Amino acid sequence: MKRLIAVDFDGTFLRRGEIDPGYRTSIRAFRAAGGKFGFVTGRGTDFFDTIARLGVTADFLLLYNGSLLALPDGTVVKEYLIPRETFLRLEAFFAAVPDTRSYDRTGDAAYYRHYYARYDTPERAVAAAAEVNRLFGDRVTAFVNGEHVNIGKKGSGKAQGVRDALAYFGFAPEEAAVFGDDFNDLEMITALDGWAVATARPEVLAKAPHVCASIGDAAAQFLKENHWSER
Repeated sequence: MKRLIAVDFDGTFLRRGEIDPGYRTSIRAFRAAGGKFGFVTGRGTDFFDTIARLGVTADFLLLYNGSLLALPDGTVVKEYLIPRETFLRLEAFFAAVPDTRSYDRTGDAAYYRHYYARYDTPERAVAAAAEVNRLFGDRVTAFVNGEHVNIGKKGSGKAQGVRDALAYFGFAPEEAAVFGDDFNDLEMITALDGWAVATARPEVLAKAPHVCASIGDAAAQFLKENHWSER
């Protein structure tokens, strides 16, 4: 039985500017029957405004690639923070790499939720992330989302974020259904027996345990398997 759906946003739930067609049908029915639906994204707290603008609601939000678990009203349930000293070291690393297109600068805060850097190609982002994990893997973990490098505190990530959400709602790991399309979704998909959408990167499709056309299609199947009626 699947009782919690955790969905990557860009490229998975929102594709070519359109939200998943099942959001207002099977996903709404899944929630009405008692299931929980939420997003797990590399985006930050401005994501609250994004989904409000789209007229989309959720039961939970996992932001900064799972570093922050929040409720729809903004309540923080759990977060993983990078100390300023580590943030300074990351800034120095990316500042020394000539082809880094952009990177975060350290401010006055003592802790940070995430570090971002950007390259011109996904291949360069993959290489930079690998080097970060080699040099700073005892402190942080770097993920790749397109041409972006997303870095969180060691032990964080989308998979751990979903585990935190499961614990908050009192669900077992096997009751989660996770969906994604990019490199930063792959650990979550493989660790939690999840799904890649059919338009995912080839590298993700090759390793995903399951593939689906849309989240709505999967939610409709969960309703049947759970013997939950659509309302």
